[in-house]
Amino acid sequence: MSGNPLPVEIKQSGARELRIVWSDGLVSDFDVVELRRSCRCANCVDELTGAQILHPSQVAEDVRPQTIRQVGNYAFQVNWSDGHTSGIFTFDYLRQLTETFNTPSGPPADEAGPATGAEENEQAGGGCSASDCGCGS
Repeated sequence: MSGNPLPVEIKQSGARELRIVWSDGLVSDFDVVELRRSCRCANCVDELTGAQILHPSQVAEDVRPQTIRQVGNYAFQVNWSDGHTSGIFTFDYLRQLTETFNTPSGPPADEAGPATGAEENEQAGGGCSASDCGCGS
């Protein structure tokens, strides 16, 4: 992965929004429901055929990340409020999703405000520690 941008911050920036700030300055905002629907684990995508097992309608609109932890130097593992815990989102896949969903947004990284650094590895209680974001966590 040398040379590829890495996350330097990850935080929940709204009730349905997870923000990743990358080492190259890109800021990506992900709709958490769509992120859950994009899981590529063996429970969600057939390993042999690549066919989608998880139907988007099976993911509730109120699903939220409960914890997010870094896996090595290549991915985040998310525990979701619907009980799903086996998904690992590689940094490369998250960048691909940024391009696919056209989600780059937000202020430049130096203006994004306080955030929990990715190196802290875990956020509990919906992943949000901000009292003013409106997510209710």
